[in-house]
This record gives sequence, structure tokens and C-alpha cells, in this order.
Amino acid sequence: MISLFLPEETLSYEEVCTLPEPSYFRDLNLDQYVEEWAQENDSRELIPYFYVESKSFEEAKYRQEIVRDLSKPEISEAVTDFITKINTAISCRKCSETVLSNLQKAKWNTDCVALYYQAMEDLCLAFNRIGPKSRAFYALHQELYRILNTSAVRRLRVTAKAINDEFAKLQFHLVINKEKATFDLAYDPNDYCVAIRDALAATNVGIGIVPFKDSPFPSIDLSPLETFILKQLEKENRQLFLQLESFGERLGNILSQDILDLIRELTFYTLNMSFFNRMKEAGFPIVMPLLVKDKELYMDDCYDLVLAIRNNRANKEVVFNDIMKANFEKAIIVTGPNQGGKTTLARAFGQCFFFGMRGFPVPAGVCKLPYITNIFTHFANEEGTDGLDGRLANELTRIHGMLQEVDNRSVVILNELFTSAPTIDALAMSRDLLKRLLANNAIVFYVTHTYEIALDSEDYVSLVATVVEDGSYRRTYRIIRKKADGVAYANSIVDKYKLDYSHINYRLTRK
Repeated sequence: MISLFLPEETLSYEEVCTLPEPSYFRDLNLDQYVEEWAQENDSRELIPYFYVESKSFEEAKYRQEIVRDLSKPEISEAVTDFITKINTAISCRKCSETVLSNLQKAKWNTDCVALYYQAMEDLCLAFNRIGPKSRAFYALHQELYRILNTSAVRRLRVTAKAINDEFAKLQFHLVINKEKATFDLAYDPNDYCVAIRDALAATNVGIGIVPFKDSPFPSIDLSPLETFILKQLEKENRQLFLQLESFGERLGNILSQDILDLIRELTFYTLNMSFFNRMKEAGFPIVMPLLVKDKELYMDDCYDLVLAIRNNRANKEVVFNDIMKANFEKAIIVTGPNQGGKTTLARAFGQCFFFGMRGFPVPAGVCKLPYITNIFTHFANEEGTDGLDGRLANELTRIHGMLQEVDNRSVVILNELFTSAPTIDALAMSRDLLKRLLANNAIVFYVTHTYEIALDSEDYVSLVATVVEDGSYRRTYRIIRKKADGVAYANSIVDKYKLDYSHINYRLTRK
């Protein structure tokens, strides 16, 4: 059976469940996205699929093909219908394992067979009509067609259909009142209630018909009344019941583990597509990125997906930003005042790579991404630190481990490193780190308070968080391509600590 993640390979759910959460997840707030997604869809068991990374450019393109197919309503509807019917067959199988009655077990198994293979046939017919373009769905179509045309499956389906057709013909008459139930095999198909209701229509103006919703037999186990009815029907149709019991006992479990794994993968894809479609409907740009093998990239109107979800609920604005790097440019350096949106942009940058490498649309209006195999992040935090020296030691230890793994297919996102060190030391360490990362030809996105780094090379892209130029230095959360000068950052520090001329003069004159 095919996998929707690996071309020409299989991927079992057991294998997926062994995958660890990627180290960059929490830095990029992807753990929050996954939690949101799982809660909304009640699909926590599918979370490990987020950890399945693409191992090659072709693998990423393979996944994109699937998503493009699923973006077509007809294909999405056919796949969703397939998932629903297979899940119904799975429910039938679970019921057969739960009930005590042998006849019930046999009927649940028979229904499982009918639904299971009918779901495959319906999907094949839909694919014949629609013609999906992805390699995965083409291979799935061929595999399902092969299964359906084996002699064993054809025999099973014929027998199951014959039994179910005969059971569909069984009819009886049951009248239930407060004191007793009256059972009669002489079933009259004429509904006299309709005739009476029509005759009295003129006197029943304004009185609606209340449909019967609640079954008198809510449990899947047989009640005494159901057992009685079944015995009466069995007396009149002995041969049919013997055929059912014989067939059901011989079935065993026909549900292929490969199909069950496929259903999980299809569910994962369709739920993610539904999530992105809802973001589109809420007015957020979502686009399928163009994947390339060089180092050129651009992200127009990109944004932090997790922040967008949160702000959308609170009816708050989300600011979109643009990022562009030419093939010859080596690193993206982001500077500007604190609380200006730099860290949010770093997360948006990383999220675009995360979703893009998995074949999914990304949170942006237009997007071109270099194919990468690894995402490395380092965001300033307080973990495992005791004072400023401890924090610096912790950062250097983490960076040392990162440098052992970074290669030319890596994107490295660094956020406010070495803040505990003196500025001159932070600048020296930052320059040395950049030199080592760029020696491996990695894509580097560096948010830093030492703006001088952005001036080190003409090959660096300098992005600056802007403020309102009216003396208030209010954050706009717009980050633009501009030569770093440190002015906005310095002015914000002056404003924060009241170091401007008027405040200093006031304090001096008071003395």
C-alpha cells in the first residue's frame, strides 16, 4: 500500500508514533499550533504525523501534488467520503468484537465486508471520473482496483451482498404502547397514518409532525424484546440465518493494517486542508510555495500563524511582512527596537519553511522557498541557567551542538543571542557564529540587538523593525528592508529609561 508521505515506500503508524517532537517546535510556537489543531479536530492521535519530515526535494514535491489534488472540491469530497465509509466499517468490526450474540457478531462482520469494499469501489469510480494528478492518488487508485479484482474479494462481496439483500427484505409489524408490545410477521406495507393525517389535514392546521428520533433499543447488545423478535424471524428464515452465521464466523478481520494507516494519513491531510481553508475564509493569505533548489527566497505578506489564530479570535489586527533574499545573499539580519515584531517575524519565517517542506500551503500571500532538510532554532530563554554567566554558558553549549549538524540544506533561525554578554563580546561572538554557519552555506535568519552585524557585508539582507516617526516611537510591527542604523532601537531605550535631554536636565536641575 502507498504512503502519502513517502513515494514508493510504506510508513506504518507504529513507526510514526516513535518520532520525537522536533527541537525547533516550541521556538516557532508550532507546539501551540498542533495543540490548537488537535483540540479542534479531536485528533490527538494524529499529532505524530507533524513530525514526519521530507527527506528529499522530490519527496516534498510528492506531498505538494497530494495537497493540490485535495484542494479540488470533487477530490476532497470523494476522499472524505472514503474516510467516512472506511471508519464506519471499522466501527462495525469493533461492534462485532463487543457483542455477545453470535448472530450479531456475524451481521456486524458482514456489514463490515460490504462497507469496506464498497468504500474502495466508490473511490475508484470517483477517481475514474475526476482524474487526480498526484502520483500518490494514481498509485492508490491502481492498488484499490487490484484489491477489488482479486477472486477472494469478489467472492466475499457477492456473498455479503446476497445476505444483506435478503435481510433487507425482512419485515415485521411492531406496535409499542405503554404497557405492551405487539409483534406480527404479517407486515402491511401500507402506512394508514398517512391516509388518516391527510384526511384530517384541515383540522390539524399549525400542528407539525414530530419525527421519531430516539430508538427504544439504544444499546448495541440485544434487549429481551429484540431477542424475541430475532427468534421469530429466525424461525421463518432458518436457511438465511444459518448462512449469515456460517459466513460471519469464517470472516475473521479483513481490515488491512495498510488501509488503516492510509486512512490516518488521509485524515491528517484533509484536516489540515480544512484548517487552512478556514484561515482563508477569515481573510488570511494562504499559498502553496514554489520550491526551488537554489538559495533564493521571498515571502510576501507572511505572518505568524499562531498569532493570527489568537488575534482573529480577539478581533485584533495582524500585520503582514515581506522577506526577500537573492541567491547570492548570505544571511538575513533583523534589527530594531524591542517589542517591534522581530521575534514574531522569525517565527513566521520558520513556520513557512515547516509547512512548505511538508507539502502544505504556508501563511503568506506569495512564497518561494529553497528546499531544506533541517530547521535549527535558538531563541533566548531562561532554561537551565543560574544568573547571566549560566545563561551564556547554556547558549554556547546549545550552539556548539547545532554547529555539528548544520549543512547546506539547513535553515538556522537565531533570536536575540548573547544578551547577557557585554555588547562588544556579543558582537564578536555573533560574528564568529555567523562565519561558521555561512561556511556551511546554511540559510541564516538572525534577530539581534547588535545592529552593527548587518553592516558587516553587502551580502547581508538588513531588515529593520519600524516605529512611528512622531517622537512617540510607537511600534508599527512593520519590518522593512533598510540599512541598519540602530537609531530606532537607541531612541526606544532613551524613551524607556527617560534618558532624553529634558529628563536628564530636569534631574540635574533638581540637584
